[in-house]
Amino acid sequence: MASRKPSRSSLSPSSSPALPPAEALGAFRVVRGVVKVLALLVGGALSLVSLMAAVGLVVESGWVRAIAAVLALLIVPAVIVDRLLPENATPGAKGLPTDVFALTWLGLGVLFCVGLQNVARPALVTEAERLTRAGYVRLAGLAYFTAGVAPASEAAPASQAAAPAKSATPPASSHAAPKLPVPGPSASSDSEAAPQPSDSASARGETRKEKDAAALFEELAPSVVTVAVGDHEHVRGGGTGFLIDRRGTIATNHHVIEGAKRVKVSFMKGTTFDEPELLTEDAAVDLALLRVDLNKPSHGAALDVKPLSLGDSDTVAVGERALSIGNPLGLDHTLTDGLISARRVYEGRHWIQTSVPISPGNSGGPLFNFKGEVIGVTTASLGSAFGLAQNLNLAVPVNILKRLLKDEYPGRRKFGDAARSAHW
Repeated sequence: MASRKPSRSSLSPSSSPALPPAEALGAFRVVRGVVKVLALLVGGALSLVSLMAAVGLVVESGWVRAIAAVLALLIVPAVIVDRLLPENATPGAKGLPTDVFALTWLGLGVLFCVGLQNVARPALVTEAERLTRAGYVRLAGLAYFTAGVAPASEAAPASQAAAPAKSATPPASSHAAPKLPVPGPSASSDSEAAPQPSDSASARGETRKEKDAAALFEELAPSVVTVAVGDHEHVRGGGTGFLIDRRGTIATNHHVIEGAKRVKVSFMKGTTFDEPELLTEDAAVDLALLRVDLNKPSHGAALDVKPLSLGDSDTVAVGERALSIGNPLGLDHTLTDGLISARRVYEGRHWIQTSVPISPGNSGGPLFNFKGEVIGVTTASLGSAFGLAQNLNLAVPVNILKRLLKDEYPGRRKFGDAARSAHW
């Protein structure tokens, strides 16, 4: 029998894989390129602030921190590429270097954000404060976000809304998300601490009765002040403070005035003081004391304002009602209330935890009980950077503030160079 020739179709290599269409291959390359660019941008930024924070643990210089971080970002993935890329690399391996850079940067950033967040958070917050003072606001915001800490006073006071556009930028130290270090010895020991102001209720042996929130606001708000901070030309932000004696002593947070060249204190009725003195400061407990001459305001009439009474934070009970008066987002003299949620030690420091809402701008303001006594200094809000929690707010117990009170302050000073003062 004559053999049959195999048909042309039977000789076709039916087992060969079908090549993807050119359009599908092109789309894949575009998607891959977009993902790689995003990984390089996001991972590079996260890794940069994380490495700067790590270097900042041993070096203060901004140039050294930045250069060391950039060198690490370049050298580490370059070494990995050198190990992985063969000498006679095929054209298909041309994308390997950028792949390694993207994966290394993104992996390092995620490691700091997630894996080492609890350990790295204090370093990241400190780095955010440094970046803010240096004017790198976006990088500072990224550092705060990476640390999972919400700044507690980042808005300029509303009374400065007419200032030039640059004055709306976040403050050098009011961004500051308050860092929570383990404190060293306090500025003055209990035995050396000056007595409470003579007009406090406890000093007079009075027993205060609880009042409603409306009556308390009318009584207490005139003694709460707006603290604006900036350089010699512009306001860059601020926070809150409160009057604690008739000599013009005002308490606030250290991070509100840290690094400020100029500070202005404004009372409720518009009286302002352009050149307050810094009496003392203690970064370890995030507190500072200012002083103004109540009889010599820069603008407005001389003041006869009743100082606030300092209570006893050791007697604060969980579940007790509390309220705050402050300047959230520049909305001066805003009243909020809530409950004492806990008395706890957090990251090595003693705090009053409260559900009283506070926002950027409240830092340095008074936390009151419903007898009208100051029981704490509102300082930090936790968790809001990731939207994970609400009303987890911290205040420095007022008994820690009392340790800073003295009869004299030999180190008192003006802010910046008064001779270069400009009109805000």
